[in-house]
Amino acid sequence: MKTSMYEMLELDYGRVSEKIEEFIRNSVKSFKKDGVIVGMSGGIDSSTTATLSARALGPDRVFGLLMPERDSEPQNFKDAKQLASELEIEYEVLDITPILKEMGIYDILPDRIVKDKKLFLKKLEEAVRASLFEAKTVDIPIVDPKSSVGDYSFTLRDKSSDIEPISAKEGKRGYCFTFPKVRLRSIMLYYKACLKNLLVTGTLCKSEYATSMYEEHGDGACEIAPLRNLYKTQVRQLAQYLKLPKNIITKPSSPDLILGSLITDEIIMGMKYETMDAILYCLEQGMKTSEITEKLDVDEATVKKVERTVAYANMRRELPYAAPI
Repeated sequence: MKTSMYEMLELDYGRVSEKIEEFIRNSVKSFKKDGVIVGMSGGIDSSTTATLSARALGPDRVFGLLMPERDSEPQNFKDAKQLASELEIEYEVLDITPILKEMGIYDILPDRIVKDKKLFLKKLEEAVRASLFEAKTVDIPIVDPKSSVGDYSFTLRDKSSDIEPISAKEGKRGYCFTFPKVRLRSIMLYYKACLKNLLVTGTLCKSEYATSMYEEHGDGACEIAPLRNLYKTQVRQLAQYLKLPKNIITKPSSPDLILGSLITDEIIMGMKYETMDAILYCLEQGMKTSEITEKLDVDEATVKKVERTVAYANMRRELPYAAPI
């Protein structure tokens, strides 16, 4: 099954690289910018975007912004810094921890709670997967000092849960912990881009875009998105063609907002990227559920899960709704 999925998504990556590089050059020219700025996280998408930008424009017209914070995986920061040096691009390290601390973000999940990785990881997996891929209304695990159940409070409005729910008034949504991080990074990217007359270059890939695995005013906010027509599986194959460092190519994709590399995209999705990408590709081709299950040898529930997620993503992309007059 794995081989057929890879074959289905196979492209001429030499040609893909040429087309993306041409797109970047033309975009910079059209917008009358001096170059591009890329938020570098050490992940596969931002690393590939930075590499393509350097190839397209030359390293002197690419600026990398590294924005670690308290909960970032240290290895990701090291990888981003190392790649920026290898590409010979100018970069800046901006630790956003003090800003987030001043906002009170870390009061929601103090260090001592975050470090209890076994319990927190288990509940976070359950909550995020249920809300994103199973269409249930749930909250991510949070800390609620007012709750009588102790340090750990999990606001789950799904009746099948074995966790005692607390009221919405008492609970703080886990979303309040994560979305300021990605939005703050977006603000800093645009600020630096404005100062330097650079084009904000996003790192969103097709898999994330199709399933809404991004924050539209955070990691989805950009002026160009060079990778948006490539599935994550294809981005990895492109990265291999570009000869990116092996540890970046093989590193599991992660939002890196909490618990570093433990909370990966595939844990949240409940399936591997090559499986989801193949299903997305088949849906894009107009195939029916029964055809997809037979072609990919996956169960109907998995296909339906992806279909629901795509439908939700399409709805989100229509925001903001306007009142009918």
